[in-house]
Amino acid sequence: MTPRSAPGAPRKLRIACWNIWGFSWEWPRRRPLVAAELADLTPDAVFLHETRAASRPWENGESTPTQVAADSGLVVVDWIDAPTTHPGSRMGPALLAGEPKIETSRHQLADRSSVTNLGFHEPWLLTARWDLNGARLVVASTHLPRSGLTQALEASASKLIEVLPALSQDADLLVLVGDLNLMPQSSLLYGLMQAVGLESVPPLDKAPATFPTCNAMFNRQAADDGIGNPIHPQAPPIRIDHLLVRSNPEAPLKLVASGRFGTTHRDGDLYASDHWGLWFDVAAA
Repeated sequence: MTPRSAPGAPRKLRIACWNIWGFSWEWPRRRPLVAAELADLTPDAVFLHETRAASRPWENGESTPTQVAADSGLVVVDWIDAPTTHPGSRMGPALLAGEPKIETSRHQLADRSSVTNLGFHEPWLLTARWDLNGARLVVASTHLPRSGLTQALEASASKLIEVLPALSQDADLLVLVGDLNLMPQSSLLYGLMQAVGLESVPPLDKAPATFPTCNAMFNRQAADDGIGNPIHPQAPPIRIDHLLVRSNPEAPLKLVASGRFGTTHRDGDLYASDHWGLWFDVAAA
């Protein structure tokens, strides 16, 4: 991957997070759209959610992370291959990057032995650490249970509040990013931000929606798979994916730019995913 900084200039990283709808509906048509979106963005690292193990003949034994890595030129640094409620399906978060030597850690936020209904997938926190000119960046990413699963969301949020401070105790900049399945007005989101000292980027009242990218696509998937409830064709999208940051004004690391991506490329009414992705740039002074 082409370096973003000239020799001697402050180092900069571009990191993205994206729920790419795994091997769900229309993956063979969506796969090149995912590749095109990442080619435009050129991230140094990307956290992917709803990435799945291969379970169908046309996948040729290749997991979602393996396929996206092959398409993007990135390397699979870590992937949590976790069980789901379906005996033939495994799914979890992945980290892909241009540089494979990245320190990572894993924490399961809730499990089925203590929470009656977690939903389809297990909530895991995947964390990576970078040193930029001697400063420490910690990025944690997760996909929390879907809205409506109150016990699962509460347990996951409580675990985040417990583990994030310990994971980031020596961090100059902490970033939590992912599909949290929490609306901006959620008391769980507020409690998490207050407990860990996180701020939304951009502020919650200015942060753009992240789901769904296309109501027609979402409704066609619900009809084809018989899973989920259709939404009103004119319903506005909502913010459930978040970029939350805990920074120290005196620290040498700064989040210098951010945005969303995922809808530049399409095939009819088909987009790469039902979620927009989030990206951010971090620079060392």
